[in-house]
Amino acid sequence: MPRHAFTAEKSTNGIHYLTAGPAHSKQGLVCVHGWGCRGSDYVYSVQHLLQHARGVRVIAPDLPGHGNTTTAVCPKATVTGFATMLLELVREVGLDNVVLAGHSMGCRIILEAWQQAEHQSAFSDVTIKGLVFLDGSHYKLRSLHAFDDKDPRSRGMTAEEKAAAKTRVYESMFSANTPVDFCTNTLAQLDKLDKEYTAAIRVDFLDYDYTRMDDAMAELGRSSTPVVSVTSTDIGPDNERMPVRSEVPTKFMRYVAEKVPQVQMRSVERSGHFPHVDQPVVIAECMKELVAECGFGKEEGR
Repeated sequence: MPRHAFTAEKSTNGIHYLTAGPAHSKQGLVCVHGWGCRGSDYVYSVQHLLQHARGVRVIAPDLPGHGNTTTAVCPKATVTGFATMLLELVREVGLDNVVLAGHSMGCRIILEAWQQAEHQSAFSDVTIKGLVFLDGSHYKLRSLHAFDDKDPRSRGMTAEEKAAAKTRVYESMFSANTPVDFCTNTLAQLDKLDKEYTAAIRVDFLDYDYTRMDDAMAELGRSSTPVVSVTSTDIGPDNERMPVRSEVPTKFMRYVAEKVPQVQMRSVERSGHFPHVDQPVVIAECMKELVAECGFGKEEGR
């Protein structure tokens, strides 16, 4: 995996993260990974972005219970807690203006972080200038998996059977363009997860979908915050991920377009569920356009 432009850091409360770009910059792109993933997933696309947006500092944290960040950072696994942790990290590294990018589960976390920054005085010094959703979804628009605790089928499954089912789901998220080392490392990471903790955050982000996402998206749509929503897969009849076709909008695309009128839609073909890995140049271009729209990308002081 290409990592030459990145350095590994650790926050005062134990969040491990990768950083790249000028350390003095107060303009940042903060990249939030999905369930079972790591901050290093973004290296593929960010290395291309930094060739053009040289004044932007990039932060890619490992969420609690993922990568090198332990569960002790956020003992109760919730979307709210992860979002608060994210904003605290933004403040600690000295970023004033940020664009947040979230992949899959990370879409919920950046949306919640945006709301916290809007409403909580504790984060009045952090301005979220834009959001990027990478292959998001909404469980009101799709079925649960058999291994999900809220699905009746899960009651007859052993822990080993659930773990095997999750691995099969992950394997279906890769495409012919997914690097082999990424597939291998991601599946290895999945096997090392704290099963109880990561099951808890999955339950919580599903609850977020059912009880809070609609209101949060509607509020985002009433704001002037620029939003880019990138879709690379659709959900098939058996709840499997299928490559998107640019001429056919998915349910999630239609949902976001209805809730967030200012959204800029992007369809990415020849990709699985990891467009930032499978099509890094395309995703870097999407990020570059948004950070430029937000006034980022130039060396400060010039």
